[in-house]
Amino acid sequence: MARQFLFLLAACSLTSLYWVCPILAEAPKTAKIAFWADREGTRDIYLMNPDGSQQKKITHPPSQNITPAWSPTGEHILFCSDRDGTWDLHLMDPDGKNVQRVFEKEALRLYPAWSPDGKQIAYSRIMRGEPIIHVATLGEEHEERIAVGSYVSWSPDGSELAFTNGWAAGMVKITLFNLRTRNEKIVFPRQAIPSWMSDGAEWSPTGERLAFSWVHRVPLKDFLETETIYTMNRDGTDVRQIIVEAGPRAILPVWSPRGDALLYERFVGRQSFQIFKVILESGKIEQLTHVGWNHLGDWFDPAYALPVSPQPQLLTTIWAKVKKK
Repeated sequence: MARQFLFLLAACSLTSLYWVCPILAEAPKTAKIAFWADREGTRDIYLMNPDGSQQKKITHPPSQNITPAWSPTGEHILFCSDRDGTWDLHLMDPDGKNVQRVFEKEALRLYPAWSPDGKQIAYSRIMRGEPIIHVATLGEEHEERIAVGSYVSWSPDGSELAFTNGWAAGMVKITLFNLRTRNEKIVFPRQAIPSWMSDGAEWSPTGERLAFSWVHRVPLKDFLETETIYTMNRDGTDVRQIIVEAGPRAILPVWSPRGDALLYERFVGRQSFQIFKVILESGKIEQLTHVGWNHLGDWFDPAYALPVSPQPQLLTTIWAKVKKK
């Protein structure tokens, strides 16, 4: 056993990765929502139960930490941090420990998303002031440029990326990129109309629908508070409004792992953003946070996760590198 443990440590150190060896981390045993909040003068990442209880901060000052995303097994959280001087991607265990950079070479990288098998990540890299979607394999420094855009979401079958672009022109649109054919297709809105989305489009767990926030009334600046949550089929059809337009804007939808609920943010009392949950069948809405400024990340449930032990499919990048040496 001791020799196996030493070999494991050696294997991790032999790689050029800036991420933690997966087998050492432990996934949550119950469902957890990861989010980020400013409650004490810095932006930090928190975990809470799906009913809003047991909120716990897992990152700490002086660094700023935002946009957490669960790995498919729940053993890691991918997030953005400025702890090394530049906003870049980092990985940590679910308890906030073992924080390491993903890439050796720093760059301004934001809004990360995992591939369904946990081997790759997609994100926006800011280049000359413009967000460019990139894809990279964990354990490799190579970054593949995909398209101009941001707020990327990976389809559950691993074949497509959904992202948004067009903010500069005031005609924000949802685009799908097929990773096999390399084809790029605008799916919503179909017409070139004035449109605004504060974030991206989030795939449902089955891959059949996308959730997003949207403003379509003109002039856009006069109707920003009507931005609210919608869902649609992956081809842009059957658009359904989930949250009424009345009241402050609702943005950044996140699906529950079962696909029966959505989280979203709403501006409360013109003082702070708070996180809400809506049950799709009943329309019942519940406010989950009440203190500070709160922003969404991701929802993990071990009942819907990839197997966490054993997980050879997630270690192929590491072991392939070791075997070549």
